[in-house]
Amino acid sequence: MVALTLPEAQLFRLLVDFFGHENVVPHMSALAVCGGELPEAAVLADSTLMGWAKRSKCLFAIVDQQDAPCMVVEFFGGFEHSIDIQEEEHQRILAPLLRVCGIRYVTISPAEIAEIVDPNSSLDLFTLLQAKVDQVMDS
Repeated sequence: MVALTLPEAQLFRLLVDFFGHENVVPHMSALAVCGGELPEAAVLADSTLMGWAKRSKCLFAIVDQQDAPCMVVEFFGGFEHSIDIQEEEHQRILAPLLRVCGIRYVTISPAEIAEIVDPNSSLDLFTLLQAKVDQVMDS
């Protein structure tokens, strides 16, 4: 059983409702998300990358009908108040690695998930994901 915080469980439920239960995989390793192999150039540039990719888990991987990961969704609230080492590594290492592998990396802040689950809010998951994916594609 996967242990999730309340915001993580809320996001999981929203993703499952949107993509389907069989298409949302919690805590998949970064290596598995990359298809079991890392780009050769990345490994040559950093010999410790393979070990990091095996140990590091993505919060939620979204897989397509062929079970190939196509997007990773994680929480990231920024570094204004504190710096979480795992979040820093994911921004510095995972985001570029996934980009090289052709996998979208989408981060959602705790405030955004709170707004989505607020019944008085007009923000929904589809609108937020669309904006986030567009933002990733533009960068």
